Amino acid sequence: MMIDRPARDQLSRNLRLLVSGKITNDQFEDGIPETSDAAIVAFAGMAWLLYSDMYKRRLVGRYANQPAARREALRWVLFLDSDYHYCWPKMYLPGLHPLLRVRPALMRWLSWPNAISPEHAAAFLAAGDRLAWPFISRSEYTHVLRSPSRLAGNASRRPS
Repeated sequence: MMIDRPARDQLSRNLRLLVSGKITNDQFEDGIPETSDAAIVAFAGMAWLLYSDMYKRRLVGRYANQPAARREALRWVLFLDSDYHYCWPKMYLPGLHPLLRVRPALMRWLSWPNAISPEHAAAFLAAGDRLAWPFISRSEYTHVLRSPSRLAGNASRRPS
């Protein structure tokens, strides 16, 4: 697993700008870096849930995210700013609860693109603490909360 630091810094910056209403959803999508870093791939899919892609707009006023969605996006930023590897199994929209997405094989095949098998859900849940996602454990999350790189005064690596 590789951490692509420039790509993580770019997505972290763009997520902050998106959630604060400084850039449009289209600008955000155009700025998603192409990389093999699994964290970038996971967050690019999850970020789509923050806005409608039907219209170009900023997330302000009536289009602003609810506080819970903003907190979730800020957790992603904390992860992107950390040096933790993304250890979760590959899954589209990994931040959504896997058990709510389990569907029989025929339903998965016919229509529901976010549906997963019971086995895939079990493997995902066995990988770590789902409530800490994207961190693999609450201890990782707690560690980053105690010393976030943006507030730590770390002169050697200041995220953008």
